[in-house]
Amino acid sequence: PDVIDGRTFTSTVVDLNPWVEYEFRVVATNKIGGGEPSLPSEKVRTEEAVPEIPPSEVSGGGGSRSELVITWDPVPEELQNGEGFGYVVAFRPSGTTTWIQTVVTSPDTPRYVFRNESILPFSPYEVKVGVYNNKGEGPFSAVATVYPNLLSHVDFPTEPSTAPSGVSATSLSSSSIQVSWTAIPWKMSNGRLLGYEVSLW
Repeated sequence: PDVIDGRTFTSTVVDLNPWVEYEFRVVATNKIGGGEPSLPSEKVRTEEAVPEIPPSEVSGGGGSRSELVITWDPVPEELQNGEGFGYVVAFRPSGTTTWIQTVVTSPDTPRYVFRNESILPFSPYEVKVGVYNNKGEGPFSAVATVYPNLLSHVDFPTEPSTAPSGVSATSLSSSSIQVSWTAIPWKMSNGRLLGYEVSLW
């Protein structure tokens, strides 16, 4: 808060996070400057509220055959806004309209694995992860596209027999570079080519 008049002995502190413990100290000031701070107050916890921040970095992919792996960065405790915090994981095959939802009750869990024989390698899924606590449900993250397990020995007799050629890179900005390459000839891919993996160091 702003500096308080010397004849006032209370102040309301605003813009605090819900369900977080705070301590307070007070310093007396005059024209010369500030004195020593007081001893800390007892810890005081703000009231609970519906969570407002969804998890970040929602992504996934890989996993074993017939698995859809969804990952995210867990929400820090100071942003969970109350007890009973957890995640609502929603996903659907790209191009469909109905979301499949499940609940992950641990606030520290960073992933969920959906297993089903109907999942095909490299078939895109739309995923999003929401939050909830004892006060209610909060927002969902932005929708991300996740690709299940790309390759297994059942899908192809062997891996592609050659590497992409003509790899080049062009700087686009202070934080991005465009990478280009020549496609692998069909006869060298040993089956349906699912995609490319770009590495950097």
